[in-house]
Amino acid sequence: MRSPIRLAQVVGAVTTSYFELRTFRRLHETDRAGSAIPRRFVARLLALGPLYIKVGQMLSTRPDILPKEYVAELQRLQEHVPPMAAADVEAVLCEDLGCGSPADVFRTFDEGPVAAASVAQVHFATLASGEEVAVKVQRRGVERALRRDLELVAGLLNVVAFVAPRMARGFNLRAGFAEFRRYTLQELDFEMEAQTMMRFRKNFAEWHDVVIPEPSPRFVTRRVLTMQRVSGQRVDVIVQTLSSEQRKQLGRRLLEVEMKMFISDGLFHADMHPGNIFFREDGTIVLLDFGMSGRLTEEHRDRFLLYWLNVLQKRTKSAFRHLVAQTNPLKGADETGYFKEFSILAERFYRSTISEYSLTQIYAQIIGAGAKYGFVFPSDLLLQAKALTTAEALAFVLTPDLRFEDEALPVVAREFVRRTADPARLRRRLTDALPELLLLGTLPPEHILERDGDDVVSERLWSSVGAAVMDLIRVYRPDIATFRALIDSTARPVLSLRYGVDASAVLDRIWTRAEERWAAVPPQSSLGATFTVHLAAVTAAAYETFMAEGVTSEKATLTVYDVAWAVYQKMGSAAWSLSAVAGKDDADRMRVATVAFRTFPFSAPSYEWKDVASAAGTVGFDCLRCPVAEYFKTQQLSELCVRTWCALDFPLAEKIWHAKLERSGSIAGGASRCDFRWHPLVASEV
Repeated sequence: MRSPIRLAQVVGAVTTSYFELRTFRRLHETDRAGSAIPRRFVARLLALGPLYIKVGQMLSTRPDILPKEYVAELQRLQEHVPPMAAADVEAVLCEDLGCGSPADVFRTFDEGPVAAASVAQVHFATLASGEEVAVKVQRRGVERALRRDLELVAGLLNVVAFVAPRMARGFNLRAGFAEFRRYTLQELDFEMEAQTMMRFRKNFAEWHDVVIPEPSPRFVTRRVLTMQRVSGQRVDVIVQTLSSEQRKQLGRRLLEVEMKMFISDGLFHADMHPGNIFFREDGTIVLLDFGMSGRLTEEHRDRFLLYWLNVLQKRTKSAFRHLVAQTNPLKGADETGYFKEFSILAERFYRSTISEYSLTQIYAQIIGAGAKYGFVFPSDLLLQAKALTTAEALAFVLTPDLRFEDEALPVVAREFVRRTADPARLRRRLTDALPELLLLGTLPPEHILERDGDDVVSERLWSSVGAAVMDLIRVYRPDIATFRALIDSTARPVLSLRYGVDASAVLDRIWTRAEERWAAVPPQSSLGATFTVHLAAVTAAAYETFMAEGVTSEKATLTVYDVAWAVYQKMGSAAWSLSAVAGKDDADRMRVATVAFRTFPFSAPSYEWKDVASAAGTVGFDCLRCPVAEYFKTQQLSELCVRTWCALDFPLAEKIWHAKLERSGSIAGGASRCDFRWHPLVASEV
């Protein structure tokens, strides 16, 4: 009979609370202040137990859903749930730590908790070593109570799935509840939480304004978590001491923390309500309570980033495409209807502040609309939506007039650059995509290109991307393994032909020398120059390796040239394929191809270019600064540069670009500039 009785308790409490909320909303503003209805609602949740207290904690972060009087009462549930008895605390400590009393482990242990929540409470203590710690102690019997109520909810969902199967599938109720059940029970395993804390500490190791307490492994069990004691103030306190600009800066940093978790790391704190995050006046953010966390797959992280890149630019069709790509459409799903409703919701978000229409309000409505039209969102994205919901409550307090577009734009731009510039990721992408691009010149299909959207925001966004790229380039050093993966497959057959043997051993020696040079390569202010100067270092290493093999300087230079040409002609072929967008006229294609090369890899400002007036049909420009020539000069290898790098453009013009190149000199050869005059060949010359 326990389940029916419990079911009656829950249904009765929910029904009563629903009708009381309706009554409260009808009250005049002056009558609401003295009403006991919000207090009764909180008391009802406390009586129902830990699962419903957790629901109250989530609702306490949603002033957009409940009246402010309800929110004020519910906020007590974040860390001021009635504490468990001191005898129960002592029993859990002794059972899990294997001691006769807490005094056997702790020099001091505060009997009163500093915070008490639905699953556990926290006490300040001092270890025998003198280290000040915080000890999280799980409530006795909480696991049994949670499992009981989770089973009850699962039964109710089975009834819903039977009565309204399409609605259950559309809202992904079973999978969503399975995720809720997983992270709720996960909170009971403090050993897992300690491991999660260490992963977060590693992810934020270089963020000196983000503090995550360090667990004390010797005193961590499934029900006891001993950790470094940290300090800070709650958001409602800290805002009283900060200026408007300081609050905005803190809100902006918090947004950066969230985006790093969602995009860069894929590991996110799923319960960042005001009780789990502290702030300091110097701008430091202290994160606590990692019992509830989630993970996003590589694809979901990429889609999340692409979704927001397009939302910020008001590119609704592209944003919708990346959103739908994350769903599981049911049979008969109505994509046209979903896009129509998505467009309305997106427009509402574009013109609102957080206090008018919140990010999570819109996101929840988008998910709901997806269910209505037959698009099912996976459970990890539902948990992400929950994480956004709780974290957004902090933004309400810090910056209620925040416009997501203004604050998120530079943050999303930086995350885009960081994600795309990750060496391991870049290596995978280059390995997968670059051969096709170089050999076939494949471009994205026309149907996925979108030419509408907000041009002003797009310009600002890509300006932010450019600024972030420049910041990254100043400290960026390419991964030598990426270079080797790209070059070896092209260089091996050339070297095998030259040496008449397998070239693997020769390549190993070349890359060993290149690695010795790598750290000494001077920094550049453009990504293209960073790559070309590192390639110059590989060229020098190859030349030295061949000389060490006992060959003549002439033969070593020719071998370097042959390898360089094998690589360079693929780059030139890709640029020429790209130039086909200009049409069939070779002069126009020449203009596009040379612009492509001057954009990457021979990119400004490290390379300095000057267009010059030329005869009709001729493409003319000068290079006034060449970092590759400068590098070879510092290595006393200018002649090698002239006979290899400088010489490559002549066969490129004749064999691939249908042109003739005229030059009078080069910087590496001692001239003040490298002059380029490209003349397309007439049909009889081709």
